[in-house]
Amino acid sequence: MYELKDYQSILGEKAARVQSFFEKYPKESSALAPKFFETNEKKIRSTEPEIMVYGIYNAGKSSILNELMGADRAAVNDIPTTDSVTYYEWQGYKIADTPGIFAPIAHEQVTQNHLQKADIVLFVMSTTGSNEKAENYQRMKEIADAGKKIIIVLNDKNGDMGRNDENIQVIKRQVAVNMQKVGIDNVDEKYCIVTVNAARAKKGRTENKKNLLAKSGLDELKNIILTELKSTTSFEILRGGIRQIENILEEFIKNLEGNENSELIKNMNRVLESFNKQKISIRRQINTYIDTQAEFLGNNLPQIIWAKRDNQDQINQVISDEISRLNEKIQREIKRHLTDAASILELELQSFAEIKLAATTADAETFKNILAQLNNVNVETKGTEIVPQNSDKTDLSTIGLAGGLITESAGAIAANLAKTEIGKAIAKTAIGKLIGGAIPVIGPILTIVGVLGALLGGGNDREKVEAQLQARNEQERRRVEAEMQARQELNQKCLYLADNIADELKTAADNGISEALAKYEEPFKKTLAERQTDNEKLSDDIVKLREIFNEYDLICVELGAK
Repeated sequence: MYELKDYQSILGEKAARVQSFFEKYPKESSALAPKFFETNEKKIRSTEPEIMVYGIYNAGKSSILNELMGADRAAVNDIPTTDSVTYYEWQGYKIADTPGIFAPIAHEQVTQNHLQKADIVLFVMSTTGSNEKAENYQRMKEIADAGKKIIIVLNDKNGDMGRNDENIQVIKRQVAVNMQKVGIDNVDEKYCIVTVNAARAKKGRTENKKNLLAKSGLDELKNIILTELKSTTSFEILRGGIRQIENILEEFIKNLEGNENSELIKNMNRVLESFNKQKISIRRQINTYIDTQAEFLGNNLPQIIWAKRDNQDQINQVISDEISRLNEKIQREIKRHLTDAASILELELQSFAEIKLAATTADAETFKNILAQLNNVNVETKGTEIVPQNSDKTDLSTIGLAGGLITESAGAIAANLAKTEIGKAIAKTAIGKLIGGAIPVIGPILTIVGVLGALLGGGNDREKVEAQLQARNEQERRRVEAEMQARQELNQKCLYLADNIADELKTAADNGISEALAKYEEPFKKTLAERQTDNEKLSDDIVKLREIFNEYDLICVELGAK
């Protein structure tokens, strides 16, 4: 699962590295580049996604907040203790703890005044009765009318999770019905109800019991928050700021490259630039493919699971099979893109192999060594001269493809690049996240027994028959409602799961692609890093700036860039 990372700190560290290069090369950065960079950096630093925690004051919202932050920072009380919104800075996020419903009117007005700033709202209710209070739903409608994304958090104070899930399903259904009663539209489609046992999460955290923490529902809540934040204005601003920084970096790198005066260095940088462009291009195309396939998986898993709902083992197996098929499809897609990219990379390597340099220069020695490394040719040292084994050639102007130094075809490069498997651990991880509450219990019918018994307890035969019919109708109505709720909840869980799987697959795919390409990049990077003159240090700095550019692009993907 992707954590709610402190992106401001991560981006701030990268910004400091870029600024050091601007200071080192003031002429190449141009007059406006540092200014534009600083403007975008300030925009990123000032963008703190805001999560508002709202609800009745004794439902456990402060407890939920503490477990979300992983520390006892908010005071837990049964009565409201503040007349203002308390903000907590946490990992680059701003979390607002509100006075809550049933606080004095003036306190509630404070909450309303701060509502517009929130990106998403966690509306906390407990399973011990606060979910029935009408004031909850009136406030919820006000938030919905304000256009805010609401995640409804049921704090499982009774400890029913994993023990009495039927009771939780009854409460969830009643919450949905109550929302509809106050006029909130499209409840089943637009709103997510997630159950968290805050006490279990705290015990797991403070006693370092990972099993308890895993059964608390906290990870599911974090996953949902991250998925929803990707659609918010704050994340859009972060993505936009990063894209602007990438444009500035691209121009800066080009200006630095213009100062190169060594033919060999220029060509080495050209090859590395081509590899970096191909890496980013493949990543973006693969990410789009993964998003499409994960969405398809998220839409189809509910039907597959529902058909097997009475057999958990079969559900586990079918999910494993589906994710394995998804992995295989992504593998094939990566290989296809690598095959296409290999043709371009092959031309770059051919062009590099055919450059002509004087045999007596230091560049010539370096050049021959790089070619040997690229071909994995065993080399031997003759004095200070490095030459390919079984070769007496010293005139590098005659050594090219005909000399056999570049032997891999585009297809061979692609085959080598495609060897790295991606997503090996995805199936196990994904299944683990789906199981454990992913299959909602179809609503309890036991409550009908009491109704039926009461209706049949007295009166004449006709009254008994009518009562029996009414009870059966009521039973069927509740069964249909419970099934609809269970299927809708399953749909939501699978969509959130699919987004989580997509994130993990993107990371695995990028690692695989980068690892495969590293073999061809390494001789160039290593050589540039070893050169000592000022001009050649410039080339090493260009390599580092390209790596920073690549890191920015990866963060943009995590933030939900399509």
